Amino acid sequence: MQSWLSSMLSKPATLLLHIALATIVVGACMTHFFGEQGEIHLRADQAIVVPHSQISLFLWDFQIVSDEQGNPVDFISELRMLDRGAQSKGQGLIVDEGTVRMNKPLKYHGWRFCQSDYDSDQAGVVLAYNHDPWGIGITYAGYALLLLGMIVFFFQPRTYFRALIKKQHTWLMVGLGIAAVVLAVVMTKVVTPKPPLQPVLQTPLLGIHVSVIMLAYTLFAVMMINGILGLCMPAKRENLMHLSQVLLYPALFCLTAGIFIGAVWANMSWGRYWGWDPKETWALITMLVYAALLHFPWRRPAVYHILCVIAFAFVLFTYFGVSYLLGGLHSYAN
Repeated sequence: MQSWLSSMLSKPATLLLHIALATIVVGACMTHFFGEQGEIHLRADQAIVVPHSQISLFLWDFQIVSDEQGNPVDFISELRMLDRGAQSKGQGLIVDEGTVRMNKPLKYHGWRFCQSDYDSDQAGVVLAYNHDPWGIGITYAGYALLLLGMIVFFFQPRTYFRALIKKQHTWLMVGLGIAAVVLAVVMTKVVTPKPPLQPVLQTPLLGIHVSVIMLAYTLFAVMMINGILGLCMPAKRENLMHLSQVLLYPALFCLTAGIFIGAVWANMSWGRYWGWDPKETWALITMLVYAALLHFPWRRPAVYHILCVIAFAFVLFTYFGVSYLLGGLHSYAN
């Protein structure tokens, strides 16, 4: 235990990454145990009290904004809010107005309201509500620490990653990096939903989220190919293992960043940053599988290559299997 702690303290970026993950877990626990979230159905002719609050909501207008071709690009709910808590404190009945738009939640006295659905007659809406004063802040702090840790890691001296880099030809690493980025861009163009887009997809985060995830999947695919080649060419087995180990770091970091970019987007669109949707759950499982490859000092190249091939099956299921078999909120990606 003491040697592990000394090792962690000597590598500040690695320590920062583990602190960030612990912070994210703490934030998730705060959200689970102390946060309030759910959905509320509003009709134009009635006021509804938000559960576990003294806030009443009244829908006085709802609009669907469409483009020139008639495709919806935004949903807009105009609300009036009555704060009965202020009235109980002798401040009088406070009536405020606010707007909820797709990917633009309304924030009111620590509560957040997101557009979720609307009635077919357009006289009612479903809003996701969330009151999480501690969990979101702690979780976002964890995200920031995680991003900082991933950036600092590549500049940290005396790491196994640095030692592996020295064993590989620089031109080969640069070439693979460029090829992976180009292929990821091409894959992003192919898999990104084409216009007209659903309103929830009309955000700059879509391109960032998909591109980072596709880059991670591309690097994992290269590792899988290395695994097959390593099993077929015993003489090159160890060199190919080292190459895959080098690629594992940026691949895992990209997948992790992509997951948490998606979490920020989900918090804006659906009112919570994590909902155990099949796609995000299996992305997390895939991340943990490759994190296991990172943490264990594999000494036998053949075993490592076999595991790289097996691990890529999780990537394939996360992308294809979940979309076609499990569905969920990511069904628009089919």
